[in-house]
Amino acid sequence: MLKQTPHKSTISSVIIFLSIILQSYSALALQKPLEQPVLEATELDSTLSLQNIALKIDKRIANMKILANTIANDTHIHQWVDAGHPEVQEKILLEKLAYVVGEYELTSASFADTQSNKYWNHEGFLRVLDPKIDTWYFNYLASNQQDLISVYHDKNKHRVDLYVNYRQENGLGLSGIATSFDGVVSMLSNSELNQFGELFIVDSLGKIQVHNDPDIAGSSSLEAKFGSDIATVLLRKQAANEVRHEQDKNMYLASALIPSMSWFVVFQSKINHVDQLQ
Repeated sequence: MLKQTPHKSTISSVIIFLSIILQSYSALALQKPLEQPVLEATELDSTLSLQNIALKIDKRIANMKILANTIANDTHIHQWVDAGHPEVQEKILLEKLAYVVGEYELTSASFADTQSNKYWNHEGFLRVLDPKIDTWYFNYLASNQQDLISVYHDKNKHRVDLYVNYRQENGLGLSGIATSFDGVVSMLSNSELNQFGELFIVDSLGKIQVHNDPDIAGSSSLEAKFGSDIATVLLRKQAANEVRHEQDKNMYLASALIPSMSWFVVFQSKINHVDQLQ
């Protein structure tokens, strides 16, 4: 066996030490680039979860729009309207509206003749709509929009109702149906995302329509909360959007489009909370 000299032993020790340093540095260099993809992956997970929520809501709204369309274009109802709304045949309309309410578990169903502005719901004739009182109706007619979707918060009953209206493109029929939106509110509250941030729904203009806090719903907006630049990004008409707050780099925001409404589900969280979704 060869005996190492002190000089050779020192050189060997230095080589071994340098090898250890290089291996450690290489390991760190390989690990560091993975930190950012981990964050991107968790952000992607949150965006996909948000899109799933939006699609569930969209399916419900799409079905309601089809139902409202059917009422507004019902042949038997229009035969009765064309005959001058004879009271003895009013049951044709009322029975159809009552059936829809019962069959689809709605809170109400209504029909209006846009020429006479007479207005019925499933319980009977209500009134002739007045421009001074029923501004929503006349604004709707003036807008030339075919669909009108709105949310009503009954703070006394602690209930949220969704209203879907449809008007004939070339006719006098205008229908409206309403259903409890409490199921959607519960879905937002029970979502995993809600454990790591805040979920709410905004309309196409960014006004907050559905929120856990009833004082915020209908009275605040994306622009008011986060500024116009962030609001513009979150309201882009595409499947999903995401952005970080300029002043608070730790704040993460994402939105998912509800196509049938042109509304958005919005998720607000902190980056470190988003990481926990992985």
